[in-house]
Amino acid sequence: MTSACHLAPAMAEAGGGTILITGGMPVPDPAVTSLSLGKSGVRALTTLLAKEFGPSGIHVATVTVGGAVAPGGPFDPDRIAEHYWRLHTQPRHAWEHEVVFTGVPVA
Repeated sequence: MTSACHLAPAMAEAGGGTILITGGMPVPDPAVTSLSLGKSGVRALTTLLAKEFGPSGIHVATVTVGGAVAPGGPFDPDRIAEHYWRLHTQPRHAWEHEVVFTGVPVA
């Protein structure tokens, strides 16, 4: 949030940019209420930043990773990175604001 608040106005002045936030825990879990609330906050922050800075050409999105990141596994960082790049390069008319990465290959 601090970075976005400092950088987004300069990005808007420059004509646009991309702010990508990493999230986790796609579904709130009562067993870890505190963590669930924090992850919900990430989604809320993304929505608020998108509403504030989207009209200035800044694409704000989150990649929600639904598992433990580890090379060679279903949550391989190289596979996750593809989603960051795809979000960054999306044309404005196709902007997504959240990708939920479940580790399952898309057919």
